Amino acid sequence: MLLGAQLLLSFISPLFTHTPYARPVIDLGITIVFGTAIVVIASTRRHLIIGLVLMVPTLILTWGIKLYHVEQLELIALVGSVFFFGYIAWLILVDIFTAEMVSLDIIAAGISVYLFFGNICGFIYAIIGHIDPDAFNVPAATASYLGNDISGIGSAMYFSFVTLTTLGYGDITPVNDFARSLAFLEAAMGQIYLTVLIASLVGIHISSSSKGGKQ
Repeated sequence: MLLGAQLLLSFISPLFTHTPYARPVIDLGITIVFGTAIVVIASTRRHLIIGLVLMVPTLILTWGIKLYHVEQLELIALVGSVFFFGYIAWLILVDIFTAEMVSLDIIAAGISVYLFFGNICGFIYAIIGHIDPDAFNVPAATASYLGNDISGIGSAMYFSFVTLTTLGYGDITPVNDFARSLAFLEAAMGQIYLTVLIASLVGIHISSSSKGGKQ
């Protein structure tokens, strides 16, 4: 369920970038991911409480800025999203690497963390875009469909996943030092994560198969 919500968010983020309904649709996708993530961690009371503490103010701000267009509130909402997604990704990672056997849920969890990493970096790129509008070079041709900067969530998510998957189209170029460092880190960690994840899943499968054989 969580993986499906993330795939939906990843799909609609660039799809509605240049439409007047872009932000509400993307915010709805983010809200759905928040909700499904809470369901995933609801079995543990402590995790649920921490998740709700991070989620509720963030969602209030996310939808509240539709009424009050205050730059600072949007930045706080983005920061809250980074912390919430990071917290959920960490909990899922712990489950993955402590699993005793490979199941469809574990595989879906591994993919979810990969998408969470792209989402988190997307939020950070949007934060950078708000703080420094010149942090990214957006050519005129690209600006015609993505806008002049990537302060918008749709544009930021697009750049994030293009970087995470190392596609590197070059239609958006980070020129801010922190943005360039983050882009490099995201591209490197994306590949390292997939390598480590596959190795871990294979190791868990071999271990569980050996235990099953002994029994």
